[in-house]
Amino acid sequence: MGRILFWLLLAAAAYLGYRWWRIKQQQVVSRDATDRPLVETMVRCEVCGLALPQSEALRAGERWYCGDEHRRRAGHNGG
Repeated sequence: MGRILFWLLLAAAAYLGYRWWRIKQQQVVSRDATDRPLVETMVRCEVCGLALPQSEALRAGERWYCGDEHRRRAGHNGG
């Protein structure tokens, strides 16, 4: 009877340890997901029409460009 109780307690401890580990893993994943922005504004290049994140685009006045070459092509010197 003592051996059966020992194995049952060992199985319960292993199960509880596994559950604790899985909960910690899920907390790490959810914490990482909240660090990243979920939505970023997309803008369209005035020259070629490419859609890209606003953080990667170049702005000249009220217009957006995918690169310096397209900004120059549109007649904006920079800045």
